[in-house]
Amino acid sequence: MVVGTMGMIYSDTRQKPGHHDIKEKWWAEHSIELERVALTAKGHAANPAVAPAGDYCADGSNVCVDTKASVDEVASNINGKEHERFIAEIERAASWGYRLVVLVENELGYTNMGDVLRWENGHCVKCHKRRKSGKGGGCNPNGKGKCPRHGTRKPIQGARLYKAMDTIERRYGCRFEFCAPDESARRICELLGVTVDDQRA
Repeated sequence: MVVGTMGMIYSDTRQKPGHHDIKEKWWAEHSIELERVALTAKGHAANPAVAPAGDYCADGSNVCVDTKASVDEVASNINGKEHERFIAEIERAASWGYRLVVLVENELGYTNMGDVLRWENGHCVKCHKRRKSGKGGGCNPNGKGKCPRHGTRKPIQGARLYKAMDTIERRYGCRFEFCAPDESARRICELLGVTVDDQRA
């Protein structure tokens, strides 16, 4: 259950400065205070009001939000070297009674997980363009085998990424949501139960 709170969000200290200006400007305009703390197991032990995982949390909420800058970043977390760390963070949140919501900011117009089915991995899009232009060395994004240009197994594509995300949701109890970058700040408030006073904007 999410309990409404007034105007305070905790932001993880590992968030890179300058990468979240749109959200931070929106929160400032709506009188939402942002406090930087370590959203880690150690940080939670020192201050039980903060979540042990994610990028954002709030007092009285059992939800923590992990933001992703694109579908590409999600694919990298799920199908790359970050997979174990990503799953460990979801499990850590659950072990302390939190539900992790992965909020995927994107400029593709994606609003739900079903939209991921039509996503194409950027690497294979480049290969596809090479193949179409007759330059050679490019693979068919949806074909089998290894990519002749990269010499490795072809990157994950939309259908396989969707299946992996669906499996993670069902197995670990997290949730994937999608929004445009300029909608992210408000959606985080909604997910955390933070009250927004639109009259102050």
